[in-house]
Amino acid sequence: MSDNDYNSVAQELFRRVGTLKPDVKSSKGWFIKGNALLKQGKYDEATQAYDNVLEINPQDASAWGNKGTALWYQGKYDEAIQAYDNVLEINPQDAKAWFSKGVALASNSRHNEAIQAYDKAIELTPGDARFWNNKGTSLLKQGKYDEAIQAYDKAIEINPHLTLPWSNKSLALVDQGKYAEALEAADKAIEIDPSFAKAWSNKGTVLGKLGKYNDAIRAYDKAIEIKPQLAEAWYNKGNALKSLDMTSESNAAFAKAKELGYKG
Repeated sequence: MSDNDYNSVAQELFRRVGTLKPDVKSSKGWFIKGNALLKQGKYDEATQAYDNVLEINPQDASAWGNKGTALWYQGKYDEAIQAYDNVLEINPQDAKAWFSKGVALASNSRHNEAIQAYDKAIELTPGDARFWNNKGTSLLKQGKYDEAIQAYDKAIEINPHLTLPWSNKSLALVDQGKYAEALEAADKAIEIDPSFAKAWSNKGTVLGKLGKYNDAIRAYDKAIEIKPQLAEAWYNKGNALKSLDMTSESNAAFAKAKELGYKG
């Protein structure tokens, strides 16, 4: 079903739900409405729709899970974690809920707990590359570079054509000073998906570490061309320009990064 078809069906269900009395409104109708709102990025309204489902059926694990996702998108990480905990209370074997809880914990900088959640997801579904990739990122945030690389390598072993583990591995290798390997990993990510801005930005970082500032700037420019709002690419471009004594251009890049919310 295309997005247009899905939205048409959802709109018809919205209309039908709206004509029912509150005590007979369908939890299925509210759930579909919540999903459509979630897809449209209307996260607060989606949360309300899922709450209506849960008022009718508090044991609806799917509604709790999707509510968690809507809360996560709103930056309400503690509430999202509680929603995922409610899913796991209903079904402790839900690997996706463990993974989603890990994502929310990591977003709240609770990386030890996130790793525990990812490990539980991996225990239940060891063949999902995303679980290993995200575990690697939490390990990377803790400065555990060898363990992070092992997790990324596991993700790559499962799915060699997934861009994120290659891109993230390049960052871990940079932190270890292994610049040649880091450049290979960034290039592999770009080979898989040339439109992935973060991989271009990571390549720029490696090139900067190698003192190849002009090449680094070209990589950052490619990242910015793909994703103009990528603040880190602007900031790192500023550093490369500064290294070339291009002060006015460097200051302009730093200002753009700050405008986009870069905190460093």
